[in-house]
Amino acid sequence: MRKGFSLLELLLVLAVLGLVLALGLPRLNPDAQAVNQATRGLAEQVVRARLEAIRQNAFVGLLLDPSLGAGGGYAVFIDEDADGSLDAGERVLQEVRFGQGDWGRVRLSAPQSPTVLPFDPRGIPQGFAGTAVRLQNRAGTYTRELRVSPQGRVL
Repeated sequence: MRKGFSLLELLLVLAVLGLVLALGLPRLNPDAQAVNQATRGLAEQVVRARLEAIRQNAFVGLLLDPSLGAGGGYAVFIDEDADGSLDAGERVLQEVRFGQGDWGRVRLSAPQSPTVLPFDPRGIPQGFAGTAVRLQNRAGTYTRELRVSPQGRVL
């Protein structure tokens, strides 16, 4: 009866561990995790803007603004005058600023100018033909893109 492992068994275990680590390490990248989480959060806010428009029977907008905060950001707001823009005095339901705090690793890279996704009181998008939103890490080495269809669906 032998005790211990043979050299071949040890090499096989090391090869399997190396393969598991090689596949798993990119998933542990904190920048990638932050960008992925921010993308999921933004997708949820597109849906929220639509549902808030229906729930409150009001025009609701989602402002995507690359100049908001250090890395851009977005705001969900009640568009009380239904003009498709966030004006002074209009109620902001949620605002997220990238490049600082919990979102310090993330920045909004597209759209490159302020863009509003407006929804009417029935939850129907008004006046946009769809848009692409791109989030990146600070270094620009990891990117996630979120597409909003003309029907207001997140793709």
